[in-house]
Amino acid sequence: MIDYHLHTYYSGDSSAMIEEQLNAALDAGIEEVCFTDHIDFDSPGHNFVPAALDKRHEELLKFGGGYKGVRIKEGAEISMAPFKECAENSRSYIAPAQLDFIIGSVHSIFGANVSDPDFYRTKSKHIAYLAYLDTIRASLPDYGFISVLGHYDFVAKYAPYHDRSMSLTLSNDINAAFADIFKSIINTGKGIELNTAAWRGAPHWGLDILKLYRSLGGEFITFGSDAHSSDALGDRLDEAYALVLEAGIPYYATFDRLVPTFHPIKKR
Repeated sequence: MIDYHLHTYYSGDSSAMIEEQLNAALDAGIEEVCFTDHIDFDSPGHNFVPAALDKRHEELLKFGGGYKGVRIKEGAEISMAPFKECAENSRSYIAPAQLDFIIGSVHSIFGANVSDPDFYRTKSKHIAYLAYLDTIRASLPDYGFISVLGHYDFVAKYAPYHDRSMSLTLSNDINAAFADIFKSIINTGKGIELNTAAWRGAPHWGLDILKLYRSLGGEFITFGSDAHSSDALGDRLDEAYALVLEAGIPYYATFDRLVPTFHPIKKR
């Protein structure tokens, strides 16, 4: 089991210490982790303080690539936006770092953060979710340097609707948006992440979405809990693995210096 989406106090929205997260990984039986602290250049002219990747690297050096049997990788979560300036800011910022893995994620839509309740106030579920997917679709062409697309259902994590689940059955537009996104990802040799954080307090979802990804030629995935604190590390990754197995996706990937290694997904 891997957890390839973890945050520490190097991210502005986390206070978790590195060793705290590593101990949680050890307790959860995680074999490999990747720290993916935030790099948030997602609005022109408005830049959030990005993670100090150089300082994090220095802190991780003392572990020598492993902690009591847990392998350690260094990554980043890049906030994507449909503006070339934002993509170039991110690319330039991470260039000096020797990263293993890069997640590309959408967190805001034209400056409106989808974690803000105001984003949903006048929007139906269909409108809000389609706006999020449209932002992914419009952003991807400028982010060829990412390893995977992160949390395709992040908008559902904060949604106020009784049924927050993301599904292709919401509308033909939602289905078409996912198809375009996955074709773009697959055609550039990238993968997608199955992130368990959006499921909080609800049954898991996403089998239909994963099956679409596979039907279009998607071959690999990464798993992440998106843990900003140690109590969330590894959360529901067993459910994620079972979903990917049922969807028929053949591999999950680990990364070293941005080069993937593919591992078969098989019945345990």
